[in-house]
Amino acid sequence: MLVLPWLHEHFSSLVERFNRNTLHHGILLSGPRGVGKEQLAEALMQSILCLKPTSEGACEACQSCKLIAAGNHPDRYMLESDKQLGVDAIRTSIQKLNTTAQIGQHKVLLIPIADKMTEAAANALLKTLEEPTDNTYLLLITHRLTGLLPTILSRCEKHVLATPPTAQSLQWLAQQGFTDVDEALLKAYGNAPLRLASALSDEKSITYRDFMDGLQAMLGNNQDITQAAAKWQDHAEQVVYWCQQYFHDQYCQSQRNEDLQRYQQCIRLAARVRHPGVNKMLLLCQIFSQLKQA
Repeated sequence: MLVLPWLHEHFSSLVERFNRNTLHHGILLSGPRGVGKEQLAEALMQSILCLKPTSEGACEACQSCKLIAAGNHPDRYMLESDKQLGVDAIRTSIQKLNTTAQIGQHKVLLIPIADKMTEAAANALLKTLEEPTDNTYLLLITHRLTGLLPTILSRCEKHVLATPPTAQSLQWLAQQGFTDVDEALLKAYGNAPLRLASALSDEKSITYRDFMDGLQAMLGNNQDITQAAAKWQDHAEQVVYWCQQYFHDQYCQSQRNEDLQRYQQCIRLAARVRHPGVNKMLLLCQIFSQLKQA
């Protein structure tokens, strides 16, 4: 499995430690969206389950690697949900980990969005982190460390993945066929190359250029903010992020106290956009109203 170029050092270090039997049983990968946390976890998982791992990782030729490629490896467990991860899901996964590995020696549980665990679920996982079964590894992923209990954080080995250098991101994007990308567009997606690549590949996704065109129309033509909010509510989290950037740039240019207050207000609203049940259309209307005033 190919490892993203800016993650080679992290990956090589983890694989080396696994081959020396010194890899921690609980690995927590954190960092912004779009830096490759999931890809790194998948590559490490495959290396752990591989029957003939090398210093470069999985061999990609053994029975285990072929089962992973086919998506039906019996010792690879994935725990994910569109909503919260409840205690029953955690307990079911733990029961599976307590069984004997069917292929090779190792078992791996991946939790791609670990901050979705409820407090009860996290507490249920805690015992396994404290007293893991033999040859068991837990790989947790999050872009929001504050969403995890301190007890979970203290039991895991933490690896923080940063966004790659701009030049490296632009080079990688060009190799993927995204040649019409510049530093400003990359910045609009938090300097996260995978996040930008995903947005440009998804026809249903709103792009930064769409947002800026719509923003200028709303500000210049006195367009109804309710119409814009209704149009963008399905992409509210991304739109709020761009609005936050807009307010920040406005304040940096003006240094006016009122622009700083609008930026701080946008930060408070941005913290609410991920909450379940929040009225995203209303929230966007509040932000767009601030934009109009600015």
